[in-house]
Amino acid sequence: MTKRFLFLHILFFTLTLSAVHSQEPLQRLLSIPKQKSSVYELLNKIGELSGYSFIYDSKVTDNERKVKLPAGTYTLRDAILRVLGNSNYTLSVVDRYILIDKKQATPVVRAIVPDYPKPDSVTSINVNGAVYDKLNNDPISDCTIGIDGTSIGTIANADGRFALKIPIKYKDAMLHVSHLGYEAKQIPIALFGGNSRTIYMNQRIVPLQEVIVRMVNPKKIVQEVVDFRSRNYPQEPSYLTSFYREGIEKRKDLLYLSEAVFKVFKPSYESLSEGQIKLLKMRKITNEANKDTLVLKMKAGPEASLLIDLMKNLPDFMDISDNTPFNYNKIDMVEYDSHLAHVVAFEPKSDISDPMYRGRLYIDANNSALLRAEFEVDPRHIDQAASLFIVKRSRDVQIKPQQIYYSVAYKQWNGKYYVSHLRGDLFFKMKQKRQLFYSPMHIFFESATCKIDTVDVKPFPKIERVPLNKIFADTQYVYDTSFWGDFNIILPQEKLNEAIEKISAKVEASADGN
Repeated sequence: MTKRFLFLHILFFTLTLSAVHSQEPLQRLLSIPKQKSSVYELLNKIGELSGYSFIYDSKVTDNERKVKLPAGTYTLRDAILRVLGNSNYTLSVVDRYILIDKKQATPVVRAIVPDYPKPDSVTSINVNGAVYDKLNNDPISDCTIGIDGTSIGTIANADGRFALKIPIKYKDAMLHVSHLGYEAKQIPIALFGGNSRTIYMNQRIVPLQEVIVRMVNPKKIVQEVVDFRSRNYPQEPSYLTSFYREGIEKRKDLLYLSEAVFKVFKPSYESLSEGQIKLLKMRKITNEANKDTLVLKMKAGPEASLLIDLMKNLPDFMDISDNTPFNYNKIDMVEYDSHLAHVVAFEPKSDISDPMYRGRLYIDANNSALLRAEFEVDPRHIDQAASLFIVKRSRDVQIKPQQIYYSVAYKQWNGKYYVSHLRGDLFFKMKQKRQLFYSPMHIFFESATCKIDTVDVKPFPKIERVPLNKIFADTQYVYDTSFWGDFNIILPQEKLNEAIEKISAKVEASADGN
């Protein structure tokens, strides 16, 4: 155990013992001028004055309710309870966080350590919540959520919500939350206690003078990503346990959804061999009412989760040669996990007529690692791209691509960078024979790495591998009642949940059993 973690463990244990007997931080006096604002804004103000951050379930407090707070001197406890509107809350202090919970119906002694089931009765605990921008209260999508010091993690969905199942041995560990452009957060797992919590993150604006000092040729920045690939990315094979989701929407109707947990064999990043995928669990949901309209199938599935790893399969926009067809510009700097990152934009030159990509690369300013890439087919030539992305379609169907967008993110573990999250959104217009108007279609897929293993890594037996050239939607299944079990997944966003509930769905699932 490192000194840092030993210190955190001792500090947490001390706070646990004294929590019931001492609430000294909550008795601290604050001088507050007259205020009239929302619960959310006033809690932020109190946090700034006191130096504490708040952890709570935003569904428990009405964040938008307007509150009048008279000028005066308040204890920290009184100020918080006045803003919340009543005393039906318990307040606990851990480190620099104040935990807000609704009082339980039956009076109990409030301790900071949650009442988890005994270790011999369960093997995992649930950590769930939502991540929001502290400045504007907007959800932050695609946040990286993980247990500090481990490879266990997941990704927040488009609504900022996340759920993580972790071995109970990590109940005293820290939850690490990070996103490009924000200050990373370290939060004690004990603060969750099996309940949903709302996490607010602060934007980190890089000072202009620091951007100017670090002005570098953008081509050189991108070239160094490739030059230092062997230093930053794994040179030994690894297993990635990944959650995968793909679906098709027509107008506002969900036509099809597949979700799966893969175990991915990743060879060295400099190896020419492609990866392998083993299917662990899967389910498929099909809208029976619109089954006849499902006339196209996408080039996604297992193959996409391997191909979009840009550092394994270097794309043409990262080939910095004298005759490159791309222009590059450094447009910004952002913070990620306490590191500064260059933001380099690229686009095809004006005389290029082929459907090529444009986008942004986020590159660590210290070690030249690619942290994130966002790229799309150049809208000027997107009409030529339909055949590149659709594998099957009916003969009497016309398809026009509208936008083809991808993103891929990496996270560091044990000194190397691994794929953390990838997503593709493909927007088309589709018209069948004898129809007058086109219908909008949205094809999407995403994958999140939930665990990394580097010990005793071997290729899968051929019989266990998922064929990479097979359309994922055509895979056959056997129903599995236990469903996801202890696997971590990306929570479906609220809109997707509503769509699933509305359709007459046929659910199929499969389990490998290993």
